Parts: sequence; structure tokens; C-alpha cells
Amino acid sequence: MIEIIFYGRGGMGAVTAGKILSNAAIISNNYPHVSTFPAFGTERRGAPVMAFCRISEKPIWIRSHIQKADYAIVLDETVFGDHVIARIKDKGALILNTHKCPEDVRKEYNIDPKKITVVTADLTQIAFDLKLTNRENQPIVNTSVLGVLTKSSLKIGIEDAKRAIINMFGEGPKTDLNIKAAEKAAENALVDEVKTV
Repeated sequence: MIEIIFYGRGGMGAVTAGKILSNAAIISNNYPHVSTFPAFGTERRGAPVMAFCRISEKPIWIRSHIQKADYAIVLDETVFGDHVIARIKDKGALILNTHKCPEDVRKEYNIDPKKITVVTADLTQIAFDLKLTNRENQPIVNTSVLGVLTKSSLKIGIEDAKRAIINMFGEGPKTDLNIKAAEKAAENALVDEVKTV
């Protein structure tokens, strides 16, 4: 079983990202069992939000919050910190929406290179480049992060992610932009793998 925590702010679509990932996992035929649910504090736009996602080849019986994740996915760098790093399993991965390279993030937060893979992608810039924003002109990054995940050790491909995005939003110009964002994120993600020696 693979356990994933999405970190974001209310209105950014962390919960939706978990739902799309779950659908992509099923589409891939590698993870027929999924579970996704949110964790809210104060329910308001801009408040910190977490979403939990479990994907597995076998039935999932656990329904509790995830304490230690295989993947921590941070959609907004302002909610990132030591509390996120502490919840990543050894040999797990951090996926961070930032303009910084993985090596700089690793140094800034003293992330052990023998324990955690660091992946960065400037999803915010991708969204602005594609004019993929909401009504308040805030960047939409929850679909592009799926492109980054297709480059991870998960057995989910970019075609699975694209089909899941279409399943969530239907076909249309906005969906096409979301798919393009996922493709660009997959191309531009920077990875600093766990050092095995």
C-alpha cells in the first residue's frame, strides 16, 4: 500500500488532486483499491488543508489519517516546513511546488539525502504560462502535480493521469489546459533521488 498526503490551502484543489490521483491509479490497472479523504481545520478559502490518499494492489481496510507518508505533495510552499518532512517515511519522497531546485530545498531544510527523495517543479509558473487560473486569477496546480507523479516510482503513466483529468472535468478547453499543465510538469520536474551509498 502506498500512502500519500497532499498539503495545500483551501480552494487550491488538494482534495480534488487526491480524487484524480485515485482515479488514475485505478485506470493504470496497477492499483485497483483506493481511498481518498480530506482533513480540514477551519473550512475557509486559504486555510491550510490536507488530503489523504491510499492506493494499493490489495483491499484497503485502514480509514484513519496517514501519520507517515510514502509521498508528501506540497501544492503551496507557504504550508511547507519541518512538520511535513517529519511525516515522510524513510525512502519516501517530497514533491514541492517551488522555483527552487531540489538541492537548494534539501540544504535549506536539512533533508537527509539517505532518507528522502526531493522533487521540485514550478507548477505555479506553468499555470501562469498557460493562463490556467481560477476566477480570482490564482494558479491551478492540482492537476499539474499529477504529471510530476507520473515520473515517480508509482506505476501510473501520463496517459492514466490524462484520462483521470478528463473523467473529473469532462472534455473541453479548460480540461485541455489542465492536461497540458500535467505534461509540462512531467517534463520540467527536477529529481534528487535518495542516495543509497
